[in-house]
Amino acid sequence: MIKGSLFVAILLSLIYAVAAFAAPNYQEGLWEITTTTNMPGMPKEMMRPMKHQVCMTKQNAVPQQQQKDEQQCKMTNQRTVGNKVFWTMTCKNGTVSDGEITYSKTTFDGSQTTRTSHGGRQMTVKSTMSGKYLGPCTK
Repeated sequence: MIKGSLFVAILLSLIYAVAAFAAPNYQEGLWEITTTTNMPGMPKEMMRPMKHQVCMTKQNAVPQQQQKDEQQCKMTNQRTVGNKVFWTMTCKNGTVSDGEITYSKTTFDGSQTTRTSHGGRQMTVKSTMSGKYLGPCTK
């Protein structure tokens, strides 16, 4: 009985330790995200970097902006390897995005490739992003 309980306790401790190491190493709180998009056929001077802020926790390692109702996107695959997070996001309108971010405690760099169709034409949009920690989230 004691051996069985000890075995379960050790097993649970190992699972917890693996889960703790699976989370990327970054500061929870308010982050400023700068995104630069490269869209085929669009002049580069029209594709200025965009900035937004998001409150990030360990549960949302992929920074996301508020979605419009018609987009209805959801994470269909997300995995963490060390300080890298990889994901696939699928939207109701058929748009699919694959991305990755590498965290360094208070900064990150990443990229995303989005495949969508517009007016019956397939389009691939590539984005790069960088983030920096600003401080605690305010609500």
